[in-house]
Amino acid sequence: MSRELYLQQWCQYRHVSLAHISKQTGIELTSLESVHNGSLDPSLSLLETIAKELAIPTSWLHHDPRVILRLWNDADEDEPELPEHPSLDPIFERMIQVRREHPELFVLLTNLVHHGDPKLIRAAHVNLQSLSKQIRATTLPWGSRPPGHFEPPSD
Repeated sequence: MSRELYLQQWCQYRHVSLAHISKQTGIELTSLESVHNGSLDPSLSLLETIAKELAIPTSWLHHDPRVILRLWNDADEDEPELPEHPSLDPIFERMIQVRREHPELFVLLTNLVHHGDPKLIRAAHVNLQSLSKQIRATTLPWGSRPPGHFEPPSD
């Protein structure tokens, strides 16, 4: 198999079994089990049928649902949900939009990933996580105080 599939994780996320997918799609259960354990390299049409039954874009079968949830939702959401766009890939569309709106950031991140240095990638990961946390609105009353003012309000 050329790329790992996350069939079992998507089934768990959607609360369905391979047997249920087999029954709904007409795909033999042994074929689905072979796809799941990696002994069968599935055709695109087979992947499309499975993805349609799971109500996800076909490309998402190659990603853990938890990763897709983190890409789509705020990291602090209690019960994140996926977008309701099974025929298109809304995350890919969002990435293309960002590439057009902020090409310099897209190029910088692509260069870091392409270089492959684990230390640089880890540093980028940590910094991006920090920036992501900063975009959430501060709910503390002293969160809007000017820089350098470290005392909480007395009220």
